[in-house]
Amino acid sequence: MGIVAPTGIGLDVFWDSLIRCKSGIGPITLLDVTNFPLKYAGEVKNFDLRKYYPSAKPKRMARQTQLALVACRMAIEHAGLTLEQLQGNGRINMIMGISSGGTDVIAEGMEMVLTIGADRVRPYMVGACQPHAIGATLVHELGLRASVKTLSEACPSSLSAIAMAAQVIKAGQADLIIAGGADSPLNSAALAGFAAGGLPTRSTEFPPEEMSRPFDAKRSGVVLSEGAGFVVLERMDVALARGATPYMEILGGATAIDMPGAGGMEGLWHSMNLALENAGVYPDQVDYICANAYGDPAGDRIETDFIKRCFGDRAYRMPVSSMRGVLGHALSAAGMSQVIACALMMRRQQIVPTANLRFPDPDCDLDYVPLIPRPGRVGMAMANSHGIGGENATLLLKAVE
Repeated sequence: MGIVAPTGIGLDVFWDSLIRCKSGIGPITLLDVTNFPLKYAGEVKNFDLRKYYPSAKPKRMARQTQLALVACRMAIEHAGLTLEQLQGNGRINMIMGISSGGTDVIAEGMEMVLTIGADRVRPYMVGACQPHAIGATLVHELGLRASVKTLSEACPSSLSAIAMAAQVIKAGQADLIIAGGADSPLNSAALAGFAAGGLPTRSTEFPPEEMSRPFDAKRSGVVLSEGAGFVVLERMDVALARGATPYMEILGGATAIDMPGAGGMEGLWHSMNLALENAGVYPDQVDYICANAYGDPAGDRIETDFIKRCFGDRAYRMPVSSMRGVLGHALSAAGMSQVIACALMMRRQQIVPTANLRFPDPDCDLDYVPLIPRPGRVGMAMANSHGIGGENATLLLKAVE
């Protein structure tokens, strides 16, 4: 596994921030937001791609591609693999989940057109902003011979990427797949668009590190962030044969889109139930839910209601938590951070708390593990993700004993 998040780079700092509720939310510094309604977000601080790829040319890549390069390299190293091993393997697939193309490249291109003329736009911009740019750049920079697929299903994209990877491996079409998610909406075009859509919070009631408040009665909306996460998936026998220590098993998942005219987020209810069915899992086997909850006033309540409908009385005895209070919402990278957090919880037998949950909401009345981590066995976990276009995904994960 490899992760680049607003709280830092690497698994250790990622875990420490989750357990200690150390927020990565702060003032936006990547651009001048004086005239923007959104002033705060989860930035990856002091990021310099050349620390990890000295010969890389960052100015020719979208920021989300740069974040992905670092997270992917870390995942490969964490898996005990070398680039030489991967470069000699012809059965490698890479599956990327993204919410959008390089919107920062698009924003820069439009600014150049408007200020210095259309004939001065840089030629690399077309390739750098396309959806497949992350996967193509990864293969090029790492020197891999691989099949690359890109899924764009809004915020749930990285959960879908992992589910597809598991299906491909089970079908015998690949022995090893690198799956990832990356997004960076912290640029003029994306910030203006999200602000116009009304999803992000504009509240100034709390300091930046407390603005993202999943399940809290004073939650007021999403805090945008950026990041990237990658995992290496293998057939179990192949992983064990090379001496790897698996963190968890992908049991199955499902996706569903909200139907027109139905209640809000009703697709999430279907993805949760379909994932249980596809994974061959009974509701009473699930120990923990890593919730989508990103502080949206209606969304957190609806997800709570769906958990109750899906799990019945057990919903009140099962821990549920959200990492969005610490990380903000990094679009498609958010699902990958959930999966990586679940793997770490399974290994360390600790449940990550929900940060900033200080004012209980009577409509959100489950066990959200507020503020303080809890020792506990996580043998099986469910991860939920919902996208603003109505896309939903759920994944079932099992610890490897």
